[in-house]
Amino acid sequence: MEGSHLAAQSWSSRAPSPPRLLVPPPAVDRKGAPVFSISQGKSFDFGSSGFANSDFLKTVTYDNFITRNSMVEWKYGQRWTAQNILPFLFLGPVTAARAHDFLLGNGITMLLAVRDTKSAHARLLGSKAAQELDIPYSTVDTTGNQELIAAFPRGIEIINAHLSAMYQRSQNKSTSTNGSTPGRVLVFCESGNERSAAMVVAYIMAMYSMDVIKAIQLVQAQRFAVAFDDATKILLQTYDSILSARRDVFRSSKHNSTSDNSSFATSASAQPYLTLSGKSSKRTLDDTHDDDDMEVDGVEFLNEKDKRRGAAPFCDGVGL
Repeated sequence: MEGSHLAAQSWSSRAPSPPRLLVPPPAVDRKGAPVFSISQGKSFDFGSSGFANSDFLKTVTYDNFITRNSMVEWKYGQRWTAQNILPFLFLGPVTAARAHDFLLGNGITMLLAVRDTKSAHARLLGSKAAQELDIPYSTVDTTGNQELIAAFPRGIEIINAHLSAMYQRSQNKSTSTNGSTPGRVLVFCESGNERSAAMVVAYIMAMYSMDVIKAIQLVQAQRFAVAFDDATKILLQTYDSILSARRDVFRSSKHNSTSDNSSFATSASAQPYLTLSGKSSKRTLDDTHDDDDMEVDGVEFLNEKDKRRGAAPFCDGVGL
């Protein structure tokens, strides 16, 4: 019957799209300057990041250091230079990678270009300055921004491998860095505001366990020209979820390993899944479906029927 049902939610004529990720302004001090504190305790398990060669980071990131923010004093001309996001990580455009004075003055030891494959074929993001100064040059090529999520681990691994190598070289020379970093990396793209900025945000999320909102705020506070579109924000948010899941799996595996080691000390009579007759008592498929929900390690999981429940698109309009 016409008019017997009404739409439960408002309709839209635009194409379906994920919800927007809004990044609020960062907290500011009394002078109006944004304040960030990046801390990483010695107890942080770098193994959960998924990158094994993090010896250099273990010596740098366990102390608190507050980045020098230039958001309030930002000038338009600074978009053509690179900014110091972390003590060992710079972000900027290709013009900074070609400037001898900048590379020498800031002690850059490696360049990492995040570029489109078309730019790679045309050799548009090369750096003669790096060749002349004998500075290592690495690239991460993608055919589009959607491939960045697969390129993030590769770029992070390149950065960490270089930092670890520079750290080991300084240790072999028995030189004291006096708090300075023996390796410094410049990450760049055409403008320094898109692909390379996303790579730096991903690096901060992976190596500092920082969520996507705070990581974007940190990078934008240092380089105010950075502007992510909605697709890139959703991409970074997805990578944040992947990192969180990876850390959860790492902690669970570590916990299970500890539990397995301690279980050897228990008697056979205390082992689970054994009946008095010694036969295995496994749950059948019917037993699984009979349960409305299940609990594993204190976490309650709903069955598939409850997972599919959502808001009904229509409601009963009779009597309205």
